[in-house]
Amino acid sequence: MSDKFFIDRNIALYLLDFNDSRKKEIASALLEQVPFISAQVIFECLNVCLKKYKMERSRAVAFVTELASVSYIQSENEAVVSGALHIFNKYLLQPFDSKIVASALEAGCSILYSEDMQHNLVIEKRLTIINPFL
Repeated sequence: MSDKFFIDRNIALYLLDFNDSRKKEIASALLEQVPFISAQVIFECLNVCLKKYKMERSRAVAFVTELASVSYIQSENEAVVSGALHIFNKYLLQPFDSKIVASALEAGCSILYSEDMQHNLVIEKRLTIINPFL
């Protein structure tokens, strides 16, 4: 794949899924291609690991540390904040989704893989949201 892409936390969390091997395989294949992520994605994953999956702290930290090591991390800077507010207002997304979209745009990605956002939504004529599980 030549296009830069960004993944949302739900994609990364399927790496831990023991119930849906198809989704786990797709998520693994995406991670092998070195996605962009943000600190927000890392810490959302950490929170889900601790609260929902009830993982031991050290195991949860090891998972997100590995996720960070196999990804490019897009900084969350002033441009991301400004862009997130614009996206939030224009596209009526949720606040944290808007920040992920703005991070993907700032990273120069053309694809954002997410299971939670509207499939095939094009943002600013530059970024397409894709649900890789459809």
